[in-house]
Amino acid sequence: MDEVLPGVVRLREQREALTKHTILRAARELFAERGYANTPVRLLAQRAGVALQTVYATYGSKAGVLAGMPDLLDHEAGVVELFAFRDSIDDPVELVGLLAKIARQIRERCGDIIKIMRSGAAVDAAAVLAEGHRRRRLGALSILERIETLGALGLPRERAADIAVALSTDEVCDVLVDQGGWSYQEYEDWLKATLAKQLLRPPAP
Repeated sequence: MDEVLPGVVRLREQREALTKHTILRAARELFAERGYANTPVRLLAQRAGVALQTVYATYGSKAGVLAGMPDLLDHEAGVVELFAFRDSIDDPVELVGLLAKIARQIRERCGDIIKIMRSGAAVDAAAVLAEGHRRRRLGALSILERIETLGALGLPRERAADIAVALSTDEVCDVLVDQGGWSYQEYEDWLKATLAKQLLRPPAP
């Protein structure tokens, strides 16, 4: 019996994860089509193919579904997969390039999710955007810590994180890509070069 239980637990966890992902993907579609405020939970359950009670049991409320959007964004943008390369990279420039790649994939693959997070009900959206900022900063600190161990960080890690987060905000991408007409590759290249210039110790002469 003891040998079976771990497998049963894993199966249940997989099913729960699949249910969460299914609800979030349905929410992504509906919030983009109808807007957050105009999407009833009943319709969300219908689009996800689950019972209404399942949505409430999983997320508690529509605001809870909105709060799950950063999880969907991380999954759809491949953030975890990109961070997995961190410890295998020894070039500081390539490490800041990893930050630029993450920012690019988040925006290129999940721009609609970012708009949803921005346009939710004011009270609900504020907490979701704060969570997105928290994750962005933690990710930056993780990569900057790696750069620091290589002796290549040119300023204190917390200050470097401030700069990295500021340069990779959605508003900067708005100006360059949406308004300026830059390609995502141009945006990524610019962000990599700018982060390297701002954060890394100048090479020895």
